[in-house]
Amino acid sequence: MTSAHADTTPDDPTRPGPVITDASGSACGDDASPASYRTGTAAGFTVPADGAVDGRTDCRLFADPPPTASDGDLTGDDLPDLAVVGAQAGLPSGLWLARGTADGQIDPGVTDVGEQGTGAASPGSPSDWDGIQAITGHFQTGAGFNDVLAYKPATGTGTILYGNGDGSALSPYSGHEVNVNSLVFTDSSGVTGAPGSKATSIAGGGDLYRTVNDMPRAGFPDLLMVVNGQLWDEPGMMTSGAFIGLDNALPLTGTGPTGSGDWTGWSLTSSLVDGLPALFARNEATGALYYYTPQQLEDLAYGTPVTPLHLADSGYDSAALPVLQAADVNSDGTPDLRTVSATGVSTAWILDPATGTLTARPAQSLDIPGRTA
Repeated sequence: MTSAHADTTPDDPTRPGPVITDASGSACGDDASPASYRTGTAAGFTVPADGAVDGRTDCRLFADPPPTASDGDLTGDDLPDLAVVGAQAGLPSGLWLARGTADGQIDPGVTDVGEQGTGAASPGSPSDWDGIQAITGHFQTGAGFNDVLAYKPATGTGTILYGNGDGSALSPYSGHEVNVNSLVFTDSSGVTGAPGSKATSIAGGGDLYRTVNDMPRAGFPDLLMVVNGQLWDEPGMMTSGAFIGLDNALPLTGTGPTGSGDWTGWSLTSSLVDGLPALFARNEATGALYYYTPQQLEDLAYGTPVTPLHLADSGYDSAALPVLQAADVNSDGTPDLRTVSATGVSTAWILDPATGTLTARPAQSLDIPGRTA
């Protein structure tokens, strides 16, 4: 696999609408193209009155760019969806997608958008996703459709699969994906205090690094990571699949959410508020749950200690609830949580930060194609 983009620069990006040209550069149509675009190819033949087919012309078609998808939206309806890695939560191997609905729930009928694998093996299979952590974001261009970053903590390796914007299956083949350098997830210099340490949990970091450093926002997401018991912010670079590397990441804090100890055994899930991350942290063993606002993460980046919102002492452990996913499910500007139980039951939890409570919506059992009662 390669990191090459499928898209290429238009011959004349200053022209205002979709440009269509053949291989020689001759125009195939009257429309022109914007500088930001998607491309395709169409074959045309000249057919005269006698029916004889003349020579073929291959035309490149530059289409208007897609609008930037909202946080967590993989299906193009501006609502956050639920994406669950299989081989857990009662699901077969793969990456299973449930569409979010306007009432804050989901359509429980899930589809496997990871059926072609991650590109880790050839031919790919849904089992490529076993043991993967999957997060969404604008990793390809900083805008447009949401993509999926698949990270495997066991090997410290990652791949970004480009989203299609309609909830269809992701392609792990060249032009539709990019591999992420392993040094993005692995300490090669000892910066964490333990050379060779790999990220144990990752989440989207939005434009946190650029914001705290007074840099223009670019849309390419940072990564929030737990490495060797510390919380880190690693900025994304302005190229698909490129990050600054863990050795140059910004340390946020070595103090765990409880105010003592470190981040060992904690996992992360985040959702964006105006381009900045809000973070839920849960203790995998005890099920304790805490919430950090975007401002608190900025404060940590500046070296200022914070006290996150304490949501629960227990009840969210990974054995009972293998999947936690942050999302603003009721569109009120405050991130909420979706959980999926070990038996495949999804529940949306609405966060009230004023009271520090999570209120459950009616539970929904995921409906897997082909499953019989």
